[in-house]
Amino acid sequence: MAVQQLDPTNAAHVAQFSVIRLRALQTDPAAFDSTYERELAFGDDEWRARLTSFARHQGAVFAVFADVANAPVGIVGVVLNKPTDATICGMWVAPESRRRGIATQLLDSAEAWTVESGAATATLWVHHSNNGAQALYRSRGYELVEPDNLPSNVVDACCGEVCMRLLYAAVS
Repeated sequence: MAVQQLDPTNAAHVAQFSVIRLRALQTDPAAFDSTYERELAFGDDEWRARLTSFARHQGAVFAVFADVANAPVGIVGVVLNKPTDATICGMWVAPESRRRGIATQLLDSAEAWTVESGAATATLWVHHSNNGAQALYRSRGYELVEPDNLPSNVVDACCGEVCMRLLYAAVS
């Protein structure tokens, strides 16, 4: 199984991104801040734009391809919100491919991109009941961000999620 950064100028990557994202929204709707119905209406231009940037921020999307049909079975996005902070988002692995190290591969790629982009921290949100994902993130050095340490514009336990952060280097 190989991780690949999806290229917004590659029509096949745009199609693969839409397929895996829609499958994720259909399979685990509570894990995302969107709906299958909303994103099903997206055209190629919208999918391409989402691969190009996230909310006008520099970013990247990585997918894992596990079969000869070249269908993605896992995905993660990463966005550089500020020069020193990246957000890892939208991590999802197909149910039939879970517990095979795919999430670790995706996280490796997202974190490498984050470090190469010069960020000192990586922040992510995970559903409070997703103990497996929280254990993975803790094993990588992510720590829970206490509600008092959240940015003022972020509601505590946003959408039933907890915030976790990894510090790569001292932030100046």
